[in-house]
Amino acid sequence: MYDPMVAKLIVWDADRAQATRRMLRALGEYKIEGLRTLIPFHRALLQTEQWERGETCRDLLEDRKWLKTLAFEPATAAADTDDEQERLEQSYTVEVSGRRFDVRVAGPAVGAGAAPAAANGDAANGRRAAPKRSQRRSAAAGGPDTLPSPLQGNMWKVLVKEGDTVQEGQLLCIIEAMKMENEITAHKAGVISELPISEGAPIAAGAPIATIKAAEGS
Repeated sequence: MYDPMVAKLIVWDADRAQATRRMLRALGEYKIEGLRTLIPFHRALLQTEQWERGETCRDLLEDRKWLKTLAFEPATAAADTDDEQERLEQSYTVEVSGRRFDVRVAGPAVGAGAAPAAANGDAANGRRAAPKRSQRRSAAAGGPDTLPSPLQGNMWKVLVKEGDTVQEGQLLCIIEAMKMENEITAHKAGVISELPISEGAPIAAGAPIATIKAAEGS
């Protein structure tokens, strides 16, 4: 009845490729025991060509054959025992806001008769390459002057107005989606000739955010 989220991992870097490598490293350092997680799925998705190209990967979510390669092995029932379960203390290094801490965790040890668990629930058959798309997405409509929304959400804040002169990389607006604030920046320098957005209004993925024309004389 509740959101089953265990943790939220956010990374950033100079560009998408470097941020992806940092995310894969961070996911590989997770140590979660006692339950299955979506870490194997996330790691596999981040290594697909669709993700590398910045696509939505929607076809992979509907590809049952690919999803089965990430399936968990059937659980092996542990042998019944009346003995008190052995406890084990383990040490971990945790990084929070750039600082590292040594943490000790005490808990039951894995039973001798239990099958060894793969790291973070990785499927035993390992990762496999995702299928290639048979059709590529068409380019965003509107041409190079128009900035399309990269996601669906609600327009939380608009920081510019029509007629403003902006620089490439300047913050234009913030879109709220899935409890996350996504900053949208100008894709080029120029003058905002069209701004069909307003605070509080919903926006669809691909919908135009702004049209930026080159300034006269530039």
